[in-house]
Amino acid sequence: MLKGRSERIVMKSLIKLLALAATVVSAPFAIAEEMTINLSDLSAFEYQPEVPESEDRVVRSDKDYLLSFLPEEILKLDKKSISITGYMMPIKSDGQVVQEFLLVPNTMACCYGVMPSYNEFIYVKMSGAGALAIDNVPITLYGKLSIEETWENGFFSHLYEIRGQKVEIGKF
Repeated sequence: MLKGRSERIVMKSLIKLLALAATVVSAPFAIAEEMTINLSDLSAFEYQPEVPESEDRVVRSDKDYLLSFLPEEILKLDKKSISITGYMMPIKSDGQVVQEFLLVPNTMACCYGVMPSYNEFIYVKMSGAGALAIDNVPITLYGKLSIEETWENGFFSHLYEIRGQKVEIGKF
């Protein structure tokens, strides 16, 4: 029998994590015509974005603009269901449940390592409750890729975004 408030809080947290894990594992998941791609494919070209004049949220999704620096085969991946492997760098979480993270090519892409180039990471927003936080272990992410240059308050946010559907450990 649990004694004390802190033990009850820990037990409630464990129950929530187990419920989330059961949901993620047992949830039906199907992606039509899923493509497997590599982070290195998305960064195999030089990309230096032009800073917009506006300091508001700016989204550049015009095909002609994107083709001025993106290879056509990369732009064809826009709005496609993909799987891709990398490392999770959480940016929004609730305990051990991550709702938003950056998918980066290696464990050195963090605040103590080397910042990835503009096209070497993917901003991920998970569907549903989120994904369990996974540190220093490769993950495979499944979801729909969007390609659009996004700026927030005058700062570059991302070029690639995935609406995450599922995260699996490993598969590098």
